[in-house]
Amino acid sequence: MEMPLGEFTIGRSSSCNLALADGLVSRKHAMLHVGPDTVVVEDLRSRNGVAVNGVRINGPRRIEHMDRVYIGSQELVLIDAAKLKERVAQTGDYVVCEMCGAINGAAKRRCGDCGKRLTSDASQTLASKRSVDSSSHAWGAEDTRTQRALDVIAGIASKAIAMGRFEEAERMLLPHLDMILERAMADLPLSDSEKDDPDALFAGATGYALQLAQGLRNTRWIDWVFRIHTATGRLMEAETIEALHDLVRAHKYSQTGYLRAYLNVIRNHSAGYGASERFLVGRLEGLEQVISAN
Repeated sequence: MEMPLGEFTIGRSSSCNLALADGLVSRKHAMLHVGPDTVVVEDLRSRNGVAVNGVRINGPRRIEHMDRVYIGSQELVLIDAAKLKERVAQTGDYVVCEMCGAINGAAKRRCGDCGKRLTSDASQTLASKRSVDSSSHAWGAEDTRTQRALDVIAGIASKAIAMGRFEEAERMLLPHLDMILERAMADLPLSDSEKDDPDALFAGATGYALQLAQGLRNTRWIDWVFRIHTATGRLMEAETIEALHDLVRAHKYSQTGYLRAYLNVIRNHSAGYGASERFLVGRLEGLEQVISAN
């Protein structure tokens, strides 16, 4: 839930900004004072008190990104969306594709957007440091609090999607999905954390993009699925291909460029494909025909 600037009340009463159906929560239990740069939680003389990170507070207490506030049996996590966007791309050169103008990491041999072979001509190389969202932290330096925040957001977004609140889910997931795509296009690992499973991360992100495309009827997320697969060179799973067949028909999707770029990439690897992989390539070629017909 997004909190506006000002006073934000929490309690059992329906008049509160956040009403909690919890017998341990007082009618007006706590108040958050939300400022441009700070958030302060205050106990409104509740019966069972307020705790921050497991410690009961005795007066107004400033809380920060990823602090946990306990009210009754409820645990609330403060997430500063700006913290999730604080990053810069890794140092290294970036090459502009001659065909489509897309930005690619210097290590890439083919454009992540159109599949054209890239040149290493210095005249096409951007500055070695490229900032993203005016940030000051590199991806590799993201602290564990930000990683935990992304895990929390994924759980909240799943609940929002289940309730049909797709716009809310998109606002939460957008920085995360954009970061994954940027990283893939720069030819960097999807995650620097040893605890993360890159395959699971990739599958989860693709699943969210497909759900957003379905719920919002927004073709940008269909584009995202093609672009992430092009950037990573992965052959799509059968479930993803079938979902795309349904989506492009339902939304009259007619952008052939991203799929053709992807087909160019996977055809380069087709010599090593078995029967099942060749079948998937055939389904993708059929998808191209459907999109062209739209």
